[in-house]
Amino acid sequence: MVLGDFNSNTIWDKPDRWWSHSGVVDELAELDIHSVYHYLRGVNQGSEPEPTFFHQRNINKPYHIDYVFACTDLLSSIDIIIGKASDWLEISDHMPLLVTLSN
Repeated sequence: MVLGDFNSNTIWDKPDRWWSHSGVVDELAELDIHSVYHYLRGVNQGSEPEPTFFHQRNINKPYHIDYVFACTDLLSSIDIIIGKASDWLEISDHMPLLVTLSN
């Protein structure tokens, strides 16, 4: 598994950059590692309805920049929950990602 604050999202990809979020996602996919959130929710990178970060703790500046990536073998036995801003924003600008693995 690869997880954490990537500080990136496909929405900020630029064609003239040597590095992009989509490039990282593609390289991980070549290793058979995929975003748990995107797999389970069936959404494309950059189209996330649930933010993981609120810039300057501002509810009007939501972004999805925290990720959990796992190998294909784990995707059928894993779940992810993103903490709600109403519960966590006073504590942090990042929402916790709760990952559960089952047998």
